[in-house]
Amino acid sequence: MFLGFALLMMAPLRVEYLANARYGVRWHGELLTAGTIALLTGVIPNIARLVVNPLWGWLFDHMNFFVLRLTLNLGFALGILSFFVSGSVAGLVAGAVFFGIANGGADVAWGLWVTKFAPPERVADYMAVHTFFTGVRGVVAPVVAFYLVAGLPLNVLGWISVGLIAVGSAVLVPEIKFGKGARRGAALVEEVSE
Repeated sequence: MFLGFALLMMAPLRVEYLANARYGVRWHGELLTAGTIALLTGVIPNIARLVVNPLWGWLFDHMNFFVLRLTLNLGFALGILSFFVSGSVAGLVAGAVFFGIANGGADVAWGLWVTKFAPPERVADYMAVHTFFTGVRGVVAPVVAFYLVAGLPLNVLGWISVGLIAVGSAVLVPEIKFGKGARRGAALVEEVSE
């Protein structure tokens, strides 16, 4: 919930940050065009997402789920910090790339996590609850973000979001088992070689 709230809070602010002249984001000394905003919020993240999706699928099958989730959380935190706190064109591009890479993994983890934890006959029930709470976050988080941004600088809101991600990550750390207590990821499909 903490991670999801932070991400859904910052997602609509990406365009607000780039398009609103009050933030003074510039590319080569000029305010950003619609094309540049689309490049930074849509094209770059989605290319990064597309390129790494197969890797995340493999990692999902072979990596401890909680370590995978923490890796994604780190990627999202770096993306938010680079994008909203750096104040540079390089930071915007790096933030877009980090966001896309982490989103690629989140696509896999969000859609399949339930297969690792729910009994097979309860997968649909678990996913229904998960989807419901994602929807609640998706409605509430942007409203909270635009309320907060009216009184806080965007970089401060970025740090708050990273703090929420850190809290969400801290909750997961005790679930990581090492040594004999570790549960190795099991592949969901069998690979066949010709």
